[in-house]
Amino acid sequence: MLKPHEMSSVIITGPNNVQENVIKELHELKVLHIVEHSKNELADIGKPMENAARLSEILVRVRALMSAFGIKSTKIEDFRDTKNAKQFLVKEDTKFELKRGTLEIESTARKLNEEASLNIEEMKKLDVQLAKNNAARQELEILKGIKVPLEDFTSYRTLSYFTGYTKNKGQIVALKKELSDATGKFMLFDSDAGGKCLIALFVDIKYGEQANSILQKLAFSPVNFLNISNLKGTAESNLKRINDEIEKLQRKKASVMKSQEKLAKEHMGFLIAADEFLAGQLEKAEAPLKFASTPSSFLIKGWIPAENLNKSIERLNKTAKNKIFVHFEPAKKNDMVPVKLKNPKIVKPFEFFMDLYSIPSYMEIDPTFFIFLTFPIFFGIMLGDVGYGALSLVLFWLLKRKMSKAKNFFNILILASFVTILFGLLFGEFFGSEFIRPIISREHEMFKLLYISIAIGVVHVNIGLVIGFINELKHHGFMHAIYAKASWIVLEMGIAMLALHYFGKIAISPILGAAFLGAALLMLIKGEGLIAPIEVLGLLSNILSYARLMAIGLSSVILAVIINDSARDFFRQGGFFILVGVLILIIGHGINIMLGLLGSFLHSLRLHYVEFFSKFFHGGAKKYTPFGARDE
Repeated sequence: MLKPHEMSSVIITGPNNVQENVIKELHELKVLHIVEHSKNELADIGKPMENAARLSEILVRVRALMSAFGIKSTKIEDFRDTKNAKQFLVKEDTKFELKRGTLEIESTARKLNEEASLNIEEMKKLDVQLAKNNAARQELEILKGIKVPLEDFTSYRTLSYFTGYTKNKGQIVALKKELSDATGKFMLFDSDAGGKCLIALFVDIKYGEQANSILQKLAFSPVNFLNISNLKGTAESNLKRINDEIEKLQRKKASVMKSQEKLAKEHMGFLIAADEFLAGQLEKAEAPLKFASTPSSFLIKGWIPAENLNKSIERLNKTAKNKIFVHFEPAKKNDMVPVKLKNPKIVKPFEFFMDLYSIPSYMEIDPTFFIFLTFPIFFGIMLGDVGYGALSLVLFWLLKRKMSKAKNFFNILILASFVTILFGLLFGEFFGSEFIRPIISREHEMFKLLYISIAIGVVHVNIGLVIGFINELKHHGFMHAIYAKASWIVLEMGIAMLALHYFGKIAISPILGAAFLGAALLMLIKGEGLIAPIEVLGLLSNILSYARLMAIGLSSVILAVIINDSARDFFRQGGFFILVGVLILIIGHGINIMLGLLGSFLHSLRLHYVEFFSKFFHGGAKKYTPFGARDE
C-alpha cells in the first residue's frame, strides 16, 4: 500500500524471424513497460513492420469518418451489446478481433467515406444557397415598406439613386426642402424601419453630387443592396417567394442531416471497433521503433511487475519456441523505474491526486493512503454542515452516473461529502443553523477550533517529516535522515518546551528547551546547509497555514447565518415577502454551497501539496504504461 508494485528490469533479445510473434505475445500480455532505445554505435533502432503505413492510412480514414459523424473515441465495451457492434466482433470477452479483418475495414470505410462525402458536399451547397437567400431576405425586409419595383434599383445613365437611413421624419422634410431648392427632378420614397426612416431617393444625375452633399449634412447612413440586383417586382412579393425557398432548403438540409445521422448510427459500433482494432494493430506494427536492432536480431528493454515476471517469460519462450534470451534483475537504487501504484480499492480513487501532481519515485513512500485519510477530513471540517454535505453527496452521486470516466474523482467527493455530514453533526449545523446541541460551535467557539486546527497542522506536518525520514533513510542512510528530517522534530520539541515554560504549563528549565533548539539548528545546518535557519520560518508558516481549516469554515457559517437572518426578516412580513425569503434561501445557500465546495476542495488540496508534500515528496517518476494496454 505504501510501496508501489515491485518491478524487474527485463532485456529480451532474439533473432528477427521471431520478432513479430514476440511483439504479438507482449501486446496480449500487457505487462511490459518498454524503455525506448536510442540509436548508438552498437545498435540502430528497429524498423516498423511492412503493414504499418497501410494500417496508419486506414486508421486515419476511420478516425476522419468518426469525426465527420461526431463519434467520440471510446471503448468498444460501451457498444458490445449493440447489434451493429456484434456484427463485426468474433469474441465477446476482453479481446476483440474484427471478423472481416483489415481488408473489410478498408473497403467498408471507403464506401462510408463516399456516402458521407456526398452528404457533406450536399450540405455545403445548401448552406451556400441558404446564406444567399437569408442575405436577400434581410434586404427585402428593409425594403418591404417602400413600394418601388426592385428592378428600379439599378444603374442609370440619367439618374442617381440613394438608399439608406435618416434619424427621423424631420430630416426627410428638410431633405425635401433642400432638394426642391436645387431641382425639381427627384423622387423620394420613405418608410418606418425600427425607429429610423428608410428612404429611397432618385434624382437627376446632374444633381447627384449635390444630393449626396445634402444627405451627408443630414447624417444619412447609406445601405447597399447587393443580393437583390437580379430580382423583379416589389420587395413584399419577393419576400414571400424567398421565404418559401428558404423553408424548402431547410427541409432538404434536415433530410440530408437525418441521412447522415442514420449512417452514423448504423455504423457507430463498426467504426469504434475498427478504431480500437486498427490502433492495436498499428501499435504492434510500430513497436520495433522502440527496440534496438541489428541486421539479424532485436533487443527489447523494459520493466515488468515482479509478480508477472515468471508467467510472462514462460509464455514468451513458448511463443518464440525457445529462440529468445530473457535477462531480468530487480530494480536497483538509482534506476529510473516506472511506477505502478499499489493501493486497495477504497484508496485507489485518491491516486487521481498523484496523477494531477506527480508520480512518486520507485523508492519513495506512496502518499496516496495518507491523502485518503486526511483529505476528506480537511474537506469535512471546512464545509462541515449536514445540509450542505447531503446536497453535495447527492449531486456528486448523480454526476458520477452521468460522467463515468470521472468516477474516481466523484468517488473522492462522495466520501468527502459523507465526512462533511459527520462534521456537520459535530458542529450541530444544518444549512447554517444549529439544529442540535453542538459538540463544538464554529460560530461561538472560534478560538477553540483555531487551536484544534493548528494541532492538526502539527500532527500532519510531523507525519510528513516521519515519512521524509524514512525516505532519506532509504536513499542516503541513517545520519543524513537524522540531520535532514529528525532535526525538525527536535526543533519543534525545543520550541514546545520554551512555549510551555513561558505560559506556565509545565515546570521545566528554559535551558533544556534552548539546548534542544540549538542542537536542532546545528543538525539542520549540517543536513541542509546555511539556508536551514531561514527554512525554520517556513515550517512555522506551514503549521499556521492549517488555520484555514477554521477560517474557511467560519466564513461559510457566517454567510449562511446572514442568509438565514435575511430570509427570516422577509418571512415575518408575510404575504409576497415569503416568496422573496424562499428565493433568498435558495439562491443564497446555492451560492454558499458552491463557494464552500470550491474553497474546501482547493484548500484541502493545498494543505497536502504545499504543507504536507514539502516535507518528504520528490516525485518525478514515469507512470507504468504497459505495451498493449492503451486505454487501461
